[in-house]
Order: sequence, then C-alpha cells, then structure tokens
Amino acid sequence: MASDADRPFIGWLIPVYDGTAEERFPFKRKWYRFNYSRATQTEIQEVLRLVGHGQDDDWHDPLTEIGESRLSFHLGGGGFANRGILRYRHLFDFVPDEKMLTDGIREAGASVSGLLAPDSYFEDENEKPITLLEVFDEEAEREDGSRTRYILMNCPESVLRLGPAEPVRPELWKASDAELMSRLFEVHAQLVQSPWIESPCRVWPVDKERYDAVLPLSNDCMAVVLPFRQLYSRHASDDLFNRCCKCHSRHCAPNHPSCSYVEYHKAQFNRFLDEAVSFPAMETDLSARHYLNAFAYGANVVHATSKKTEPASDWDKLLGSNAKQLVVMGYHFVLHTLLRFVSLAIPVLRQNVTHWIKDLGWEGPELPSASNPFGS
Repeated sequence: MASDADRPFIGWLIPVYDGTAEERFPFKRKWYRFNYSRATQTEIQEVLRLVGHGQDDDWHDPLTEIGESRLSFHLGGGGFANRGILRYRHLFDFVPDEKMLTDGIREAGASVSGLLAPDSYFEDENEKPITLLEVFDEEAEREDGSRTRYILMNCPESVLRLGPAEPVRPELWKASDAELMSRLFEVHAQLVQSPWIESPCRVWPVDKERYDAVLPLSNDCMAVVLPFRQLYSRHASDDLFNRCCKCHSRHCAPNHPSCSYVEYHKAQFNRFLDEAVSFPAMETDLSARHYLNAFAYGANVVHATSKKTEPASDWDKLLGSNAKQLVVMGYHFVLHTLLRFVSLAIPVLRQNVTHWIKDLGWEGPELPSASNPFGS
C-alpha cells in the first residue's frame, strides 16, 4: 500500500466569510490538506482522479527545489478539479500553520492545489458552504435590517430570483426572434457540453525558449470553431450573441434588473473582442477578434484559402514572436473567456424569453427548438 509520502500533497485554499468578525473583508483564506489516513482506497482514487494526478504524466515538470519558480498555465478541464471534489470536502483537514503547509509539500515531493476555480466556492466561519449572494444579503441585513435584493453582475442567480421581466413592445416581436434565441441556446449547449471544454489544456516551459504542452485534440477543437464563429463574427448571418442581446433589450422592461444585467455582459463580450489579448509570456498586440481571425483565416481553419491578407500576416507574426504552444494556448484562452461572458447572460435570457413565449403566448416554439441536422 502506498504511503502518504508516495502521494501528492493535495492542498485546498478556501476563502472564508466570518460573519462573527468585526472585519469581514477581505475574506479570510484557510488552507486545508487532504487526509489520506481518513479516506478509503476508493475515495483516495476518486480524489486523485478529480485533481488529475497520474493523468498525462508526461506533462509534469521535473521536481524543483523548494522556492524555485516554475510557471505553468492551465485552462479548461486541466486547470481545476470539477465540483465533484466537494463530495470529499470532509476529508480535508485545516492547516493552521504555514510551516506545516510547506513541510507537507516538501515531504510529499509533489503537490496539487487550486482545486476549484477562483471565486467559485466559499465557506462561513463554521466551514459551511456559502455563496457570494448569501454574503451580500447577510451584509445588507446587518447594515439596515433589510433584505435588499442585491444584483451581482457575475451571478445570474441574483437576477433570476427576481422572476422574469414583463415585456414591452410586443408588436415588434416576430417568430424569427424566437428562432434566433433558440439558436443561441443551442450553440451555447453545444459548447458547454463539448469534449473541448473539459479537455486538459496545459503549457509549461522546458527552458527559456521552448515550451511543452498537453492540448485539446484537433477534432475536438474543430468541432467548436464554427459554433464560436456564430457567436462573435460580425457577418450579418452570425453575430449571434449581440443580435440576441439587442432583441432582448428591445422587449425587456428597462427598469427590470435583467435589462442592465444582459447589457453589461454584452458590453464585456465586445470589449474583450476589441482589446489586445493579454496572456502570460505571450507577445502580441492583436485584439481578441484579430487573434481569432488569424486562426480562422490566416491558418486556413475555416476556408481552404483566404482572400484576406491581414489574418495570414497576423498568423505569421504570432508564430514569429511566440512558441506555437503558447499561441494555441492563447487561442483557447480567448474562447474560454468569450464563453464565460455568454454563459453568464444565458440563464437570464432564457428565463425572460421562455416566459414571453410559454406564459404570455408570444409567437414562436418553446425553447430550445433549434434543429439538429445530424439528429435522428
């Protein structure tokens, strides 16, 4: 049987909202360590699987001395364990001393940390899960005794709990609007359920000039290229996210919080597309939109040949200034970021449009209804 020293140190840094403290912000940060001795062999194997230990062993960096810095970049399924790790929260013990933490890592010889994406999981002073929305509601009650319904721009639930918006200008609604919304929901579902989004995506330096990587399979990447292009392309037949947001704003009551919430994420989506891509260790001044075009047209991913010279030139510049592994990683970073903005808006769009069609009888099929040409 393997000893603890033969297994990685699995650390979990959890932000804590202490409602009993006078100074509650910023959140406290507490380290927890997975306790192998309190876990069954089945639980150990499942936790190791969730944190990705033993998978793709060829990507792991050589062991370095404590204190030596070695950067690596993660996206998608390779960046953080999925929320299934929460089932094993009771097997993690609080580490009250930073020296104990360092000693534990040194003894294990390998470590895994960052088990969930930042700002996705919080606990209270009693180690009970708490959401940011619950934190803000508690703060509002503490401040004036009210139950103010806070709107958090990165939390769809803060809007959804207020119920759907009653619509305006029903005479401007068309069946094609419902079909467009349905298409957006279908494309989003394709992306969040795709093998691509769960694929490991890791890049790390071999030396000062060379990088190694574990990247999503080419076929999985190709499967999401056109759905993403429908979301962001300025072509009149695409631009799906912007067109749906405009349609929503045309009919959503301006005084309902979902109106400003959707507009906020639409603005974030477009601002990101127009700004230069900023990814660690990469050299480029290309905007996210030009970066995507360099892949789509410059690298001939979408067309066999391209009539546009700019994307080909941008593609050559990217490869001339950066290792290809970083260039590909940057591309996946852009896609993941765009999908995040869309995913934050989708639940609110869906609640309102479903209410307008199903409850109020507006023209259009129940959502989602976009046809799948490959289905039976």
